[in-house]
Amino acid sequence: MAVGDQVALEVTWTGTLAVPLGDLPAGHVLRAHIAVFLEFREGKIRAQRNYDCYERLGGAEGPLSR
Repeated sequence: MAVGDQVALEVTWTGTLAVPLGDLPAGHVLRAHIAVFLEFREGKIRAQRNYDCYERLGGAEGPLSR
């Protein structure tokens, strides 16, 4: 969504572990739901704010395992 020089993004991020991490095996997929707010000036990003919500570890579905 964009209004003037401001943009709001809703992002789903995933990352796959290349090596084990604690109790998580290599290949485990991490997920986060992210809201990103950008402000532009003269075609460049002037400011950025991120709000990240990582899903629980251990295979629970959805943010904070509904």
